[in-house]
Amino acid sequence: MLAAQRQQAIVDRLQAEGVVRVTDLVHAFDVSDMTVRRDLDALARRGLLIKVHGGATLRSSPTSEEPGFAAKAARDGAEKAAIAAAAVELIEPGMAIALNSGTTTHALAQLLAPIPDLTVVTNSPRVAEVLWSFDTSVTGRPGPTVIATGGVRTPSDALVGPLAVHALSTLNVDVCFMGVHGISLERGITTPNLLEAETNQQMLESASRLCVLADHTKFGLSGLSRIAGLEEVQTLITDEAMSPSAVDLLRGYIDEVVLAPLGAPAQGVGT
Repeated sequence: MLAAQRQQAIVDRLQAEGVVRVTDLVHAFDVSDMTVRRDLDALARRGLLIKVHGGATLRSSPTSEEPGFAAKAARDGAEKAAIAAAAVELIEPGMAIALNSGTTTHALAQLLAPIPDLTVVTNSPRVAEVLWSFDTSVTGRPGPTVIATGGVRTPSDALVGPLAVHALSTLNVDVCFMGVHGISLERGITTPNLLEAETNQQMLESASRLCVLADHTKFGLSGLSRIAGLEEVQTLITDEAMSPSAVDLLRGYIDEVVLAPLGAPAQGVGT
C-alpha cells in the first residue's frame, strides 16, 4: 500500500471511529510502528488529527470534511445548472474531454447528448451512468464514447488510486472540466481526499486546457489536498453571485472567468 493510500485509510478510520491506536494500525496495514508514526506526523502537520499517547484523535476541520454525493447534490442546484449550461458552450463536436467526479460535472454530463462524435474520459461512475443512459433514438446517432478509469471509490463517488492515475496518464484530452471542493487565492483548487487530489492532478496533466467549475460558495474554501494553483487554470466558470471583488482577484490569476447568470446565457469576463 502506498503512503497516500495508507494515510487516506487512517483518515477514513478516524472519521468512522473518532480515534486510532498505533498498535491497531500496525496490525491493520502490516507495517512498522515507525511507519505508522510517520503517517500520523504527516497528517498532524496538515491539521487533520491530534496526536495523543499511543495514537491519534479526530480533529474537526473543514479541510477534511468530504460530504457524500447526495449531500452535495442537494446544495446550490440552480447555480450548478447555470454553470453546466455555460460549460457546454465550450464543447465542440469531435472533442475529447475529461470530467472528474462531482455534482456540477454530473450536471454538465446531462447536457452532452446533442454533441456529436464526443469522447468523454471520467473517473465518476455517476457521470458514466448518465452518458451510457442517453436515448440515442432521439438524436439518431450513437452517444458519446465513454472511457471510465476504474479505481477505488471514495465517499464522494470518485474512482481514485493507482489504476485511475495510470489510465489517465495514457490519455490526451482537449479540455478537462473539473469540479472542486474549494478555490482560494492562497491554496488554489483543493479537495478533502488525498487520493482524489492525486487523480485530479493526473487528469489535468492529460488535458490541453483546464476549466474549473465552481459555484460562488466554493470561494475561500480549502480542502486537505491541493490539486493545482490558480495559475494552472485557463477558465473558471462560476455563477453571478460571486462577489465583484472576488472576480477581480481571480482575474489576476486566471485567463478567463465566466459568470453564469441564473436562467440566462452565460457572460464571459476575461482579463
